[in-house]
Amino acid sequence: MKVGVLFPSRFEDPGEFLADARAMETAGVDSVWLQDADDGLDPLLMLAAIAAVTSQLRLGLIPQYPSPLAGASQAKSPSPLAGASQAKSPSPLVGEGRGGGLDQRRIATLQQLSRNRMIGGQFPSPLVGEGQGGGYSPESWQRVEVPANRDAWASTLERAQKDGAHGVLVPFDPRLLDILRHPDDAIDRSDLILAQG
Repeated sequence: MKVGVLFPSRFEDPGEFLADARAMETAGVDSVWLQDADDGLDPLLMLAAIAAVTSQLRLGLIPQYPSPLAGASQAKSPSPLAGASQAKSPSPLVGEGRGGGLDQRRIATLQQLSRNRMIGGQFPSPLVGEGQGGGYSPESWQRVEVPANRDAWASTLERAQKDGAHGVLVPFDPRLLDILRHPDDAIDRSDLILAQG
């Protein structure tokens, strides 16, 4: 089961933001996602920065508005995250955002700079460009909450697998990193307890 992490659209420290992306890659995360939002920073520039400091992490963009190519059957909702937990979409790298749409040249440039690691399509079912040819294959992603503990995370992954999801998309949270690095058991961190006297 692949894990995608939805990063916030704003950050305080660019070094920490990029370090978080590298840490997620090291922990085995498949992809980092950003949502195009009017109140956030430019998600394509943020993804380009992540592409520059990572080598395998795939990059996803959740459009601000549903794609016009996604099909008339998909309902328009104010937030793509509020839609169904699982769906399939025929749309390629398309996202309508500020000013009538994301610049397709910028997306194509990011795809080339990231060595074809850009995930296209509309959440929750991005179409992913694989390999050198940049072909597309449908994937279904399930939106999940940040797990409270390792048992909750294991149950979430099991449920998503039973539902036939390709992967789960979870919001960024520091607790998630610890769970991903040590999925089987809690680590004894008694070495971090400071002695006071």
